[in-house]
Amino acid sequence: MRLMSQLLLAGASILLATASASAGNTCPPPATEVPFAKVMNEAFAADYVGCDITSKVEFVAAGGTPNYLWRSLKGLEGKTPFRVVAPGQEGGGPFDIPPHVFLPKDESDIIFSFKKGDLLIVRGEPLVGAKPLRQIVFLTTEVRAAKQ
Repeated sequence: MRLMSQLLLAGASILLATASASAGNTCPPPATEVPFAKVMNEAFAADYVGCDITSKVEFVAAGGTPNYLWRSLKGLEGKTPFRVVAPGQEGGGPFDIPPHVFLPKDESDIIFSFKKGDLLIVRGEPLVGAKPLRQIVFLTTEVRAAKQ
């Protein structure tokens, strides 16, 4: 019984240490603007997971890329995708697929009013999928037109 308690305690300690290491991000103050190209870059995206940040983006289209698989990402249920790029950038992702932003479906009517090229401010955090695909999307809690 004592051995089992020690093993359980050791397992919990390892789990806690792993969770602390992966959540060891030092987030900037809420709503800090971070360049979208940096947020969506493989080297930096994980640094912003769990952070409340904003980024300026250029609207590409409502909806996701047809036939694109999102299997490695959890937490997209009930969300509406749309495609964006960093301002002034073309394409932007693997196979020239623009990055995707996901907004809760009940708040998504706004995305159907935007036109290609509109500048937007998105607020939220990146979601980084598991390896080997390592897909990165942006989960937004707010989207609005940028002031020109």
